[in-house]
Amino acid sequence: MFCRVIGDPMPEPGFEMSVREFLARPPFFYRNIKKEHLELFSAALTHDSYAYEAADGDPPRAVESYERLEFLGDAVLELAVCEYVYSSTDLREGKMTDFKQSRVSNHMISERILSYGLDIDSRMRVGNGHVSDGKNRIEENMRSDSFEALLGAIYVSYGLDESKRIINEIILHDKCNYYQQST
Repeated sequence: MFCRVIGDPMPEPGFEMSVREFLARPPFFYRNIKKEHLELFSAALTHDSYAYEAADGDPPRAVESYERLEFLGDAVLELAVCEYVYSSTDLREGKMTDFKQSRVSNHMISERILSYGLDIDSRMRVGNGHVSDGKNRIEENMRSDSFEALLGAIYVSYGLDESKRIINEIILHDKCNYYQQST
């Protein structure tokens, strides 16, 4: 696999520990994470508002947000969902597209994350505009974008099969009752 060094020059030990704890839990079960992989997962949980505030801070810090990993994770998610609907159903192209859209929309990804109990919201680094009363205010699109970024980090760190395992467990875990109801 390929890996681009994106590290925060002044890492935050508390945040790194939080990321490690998050990744040690279901559905991931990752332990002994390599430093370069931890940097990817940390970026996947960093909103661009935090990165912008870090760059404007005193002293300024270069912090990678989840945007690049989200781009990659979005493609991994679409591939896995398309492969699943193609190999597991006999739907025609139009219904396959409907199925895919029903699984990869920001709303559906966010709903799946919440119903699974994957606590992305409290783990994300966000700018001050997304914090209220000491708690992160995570919008639906931020949650789904961060999840896609996590998929990108998983793909880079552990490969396509591991990415598909996570997608299967969180996005496709109901064995896709959608196609049974719509045929």
